[in-house]
Amino acid sequence: MCIKNITPRTVQDPVRTAISVTNTKNIKDDTRAQDQLNNEPMHVREHFSSLLFGGSVSNTLLELILLAAPFIGLFFYGDEALNMPNSMSFVELSLFFLVASIVRRIYNAYLEAIYFTFPAYRTQPPREHLLKQGKDLCGRDLEQLKILDFQDKMTMLSQFLLNFGLYYILPGFYPKSSDSDSEQSLGERFLRLILNHYIMSFGMYWAHRSLHVVPWLWENIHSFHHWAKHPLSRNTYEDHW
Repeated sequence: MCIKNITPRTVQDPVRTAISVTNTKNIKDDTRAQDQLNNEPMHVREHFSSLLFGGSVSNTLLELILLAAPFIGLFFYGDEALNMPNSMSFVELSLFFLVASIVRRIYNAYLEAIYFTFPAYRTQPPREHLLKQGKDLCGRDLEQLKILDFQDKMTMLSQFLLNFGLYYILPGFYPKSSDSDSEQSLGERFLRLILNHYIMSFGMYWAHRSLHVVPWLWENIHSFHHWAKHPLSRNTYEDHW
């Protein structure tokens, strides 16, 4: 007599089935709600920092003080007392760095506004930009941001001292405008532009390479810059001193 193996039919528990369907629906609803939240527009105050000013009030004030300091010096001492021979005037130098700072801010604001405006073209949803989460938009945690607050102060101070120190240490480093009698030819201007570009690129390359290969420079200066795992345009100017 042949006995067939009979596989018992699985009896579905209606309660378990209902719970499973409910859980699936809840997951879909949660996903849909999260997607809606991720794509919801944010106010400027909700960004990890504003578009035109840094998230640190003290750093923003320090930058404004450093931009104003040359003009305060001009007010007390006058342009003639601060000028260097064969260089642009001190007031021109002060205006140059003021305008450069404004242009840099506006340009970064433009780039980051584009970043915020078109979330479909990036990998991070807008809600990851919120303040007081575990990490900022660049992927740095709160402890790292506290360290970077000091690093950014050192960046601004050292850059200020370098910019104006070169004015007095190397007269002519910031050349004065040519007189009408000795106007540069187009060929001379082009040659100066090419030389300036390659000399600057050469120096920047070896300075940057040194920051990577010299252990002390890497550990104490440059490694902080690479904490930004998702860099923005502003990171070009941050975290170096």
